[in-house]
Amino acid sequence: MKITIVNKTENKLLERVEYKIEIDHQGEAVPTRDSVLSKIAAQVNKDRNQVVLIKIDTKYGIGISNALIHAYESTERAILVEKEHIWKRSGLNEEKKEQ
Repeated sequence: MKITIVNKTENKLLERVEYKIEIDHQGEAVPTRDSVLSKIAAQVNKDRNQVVLIKIDTKYGIGISNALIHAYESTERAILVEKEHIWKRSGLNEEKKEQ
């Protein structure tokens, strides 16, 4: 599996960096969310709990997937900003903090 960052956008209002990535997995199974998150976290020098996978789109028969990733400065910020089903699906199992 080879991950390439296609686009990087800094969102100062939400205190995150948004990445559009391309995952080349030709001849392999579609990568799991956890494996994608672990590799992209290492690539952008963030802790695994600071990275959230928003969407992954795989086309049939091509072996290339596109994904949208949000990287935060802290786990607490990720939980505060993202919807509950998104951060739970990305493996952030803390209780959502009320403001």
